[in-house]
Amino acid sequence: MKKTRLLLCVLIAGITLIAGITANAQDNYSGYRGFADLGYTIGVGDYEFGRFEISTAHGYQICPYFFVGAGVGFHFMSKYETKGMTYALDTRDSKVSIPLFINLHSQFMKTKFAPFVDFKLGHFVTNGDGFYANASAGVRMRTIGIQALSLSIGYTFEKLKFETFDSFSHPGINMDYTRSSRLLDTEGVCIKVGYEF
Repeated sequence: MKKTRLLLCVLIAGITLIAGITANAQDNYSGYRGFADLGYTIGVGDYEFGRFEISTAHGYQICPYFFVGAGVGFHFMSKYETKGMTYALDTRDSKVSIPLFINLHSQFMKTKFAPFVDFKLGHFVTNGDGFYANASAGVRMRTIGIQALSLSIGYTFEKLKFETFDSFSHPGINMDYTRSSRLLDTEGVCIKVGYEF
């Protein structure tokens, strides 16, 4: 699995580099387009744990205002344990979770500074995790040609696998207990900086 992850990372980095060089020579608003984001999600709701995120999406700029593509992310999630209890109700080890997603992106103007909205919808392919969705809005600053830097804030919804307290094995005899795996809803507010090419 480690070799597969490393190969995937090298492949994505190579595609991103080649695409960035190619895109630098273009000054149009249709055709191939790529995005790379670095962000942090602040956990809210029942499961308040943060995660760093790196993602990239590649696809087609249909017109100056609309992009459709697909991408992959790497979410570095910290350990989680329900606080304030003798026996933690829900636990999750520190993990790197990888979602694959469809990406829809729309900007509203062709000016140097332009507002945009971005939607990602997909599924995690690691750790038994499930559904992944992210909606964000922000502003982009065009630099050279179609290249741009961006800043956004948004909302993330994920179904992540937790080990949940099940029951005591022998009530009244000892304190041994069992756990079972469950997919639970987690939410967060994400802040991202991005590069478009």
